[in-house]
Amino acid sequence: MLAVAQSCANSDVSDPEAQAEFLQICQSLEMEKNIEEPSIRQIATAPSFRKRMILVFTVAAFSMLTGSNLFSYYLGTALTSAGITDSTLQLEINIILNSFCVIVSLLGTFLANRLGRKNLALLSTAGCMIFLFCIGALTKQFGTSTNTTAIYATVAMIFLAQGSYSFGWTPLAVMYPPEVLNYPIRSIGMAWFVTWQNLILLVPIFAFPIAMERIGWITYFINGGFNVLVMLVVALYWVETKGLSLEEVSRKFAAQGEVTDLEDVEVIKGVIMERPSLKADKHDGAI
Repeated sequence: MLAVAQSCANSDVSDPEAQAEFLQICQSLEMEKNIEEPSIRQIATAPSFRKRMILVFTVAAFSMLTGSNLFSYYLGTALTSAGITDSTLQLEINIILNSFCVIVSLLGTFLANRLGRKNLALLSTAGCMIFLFCIGALTKQFGTSTNTTAIYATVAMIFLAQGSYSFGWTPLAVMYPPEVLNYPIRSIGMAWFVTWQNLILLVPIFAFPIAMERIGWITYFINGGFNVLVMLVVALYWVETKGLSLEEVSRKFAAQGEVTDLEDVEVIKGVIMERPSLKADKHDGAI
């Protein structure tokens, strides 16, 4: 109890939030002792489990197909299409681009709790969509041109497109799946997440080179158009987990028939408090 109080209540063991947090931990541990990992069939047939896995699948798919792989794996081809053919210059651009993406992804990670997961995904995808359209238009118009201004503009759009991806999807790929997966299916869900990511990665690895060779700048427009679908799915289907504990996230799936992780606690204004009827029986003994 003291450790919990030190982390959230300045060592005050009588603080209601610290007491509720301690009760939550105890009850979660007790519940997890009696939980068996569900079978694949149970996951597929239970509505809440199924929705969790679908959400994880969308993250795996969208993190691979929103446009980042056009530059991560075929940056040289993209730059060549934009008129930048010098190998040394391409290497320098690649190094600077990756350094830029690290900084932007850290910014997105710090802002995730302020913006929310859905808003972060929407902003990131909208940026990718806009800049992919810009790259496609510039490549179509000036792809074989020696116009220095047009070439620099294309490089700038590549930076902004990759930065948009890094701002949202880089942190969300490791943040959102564990949040929507509850304890019984977290291990199997994360295993499938990695599997789906690697399977979907085959699409940009094998399809994008052919597309870049045969239809060139149209590839950017196709990918940008796909991002419109991504935004619709995120806006209409995703479950927001901003500022919620894992137990509170479970409550968002309870309407679909799932028993919440903690049946005897109640969320009031963001602070988990015991129900009054349980205080006499459990509160004093637990703490």
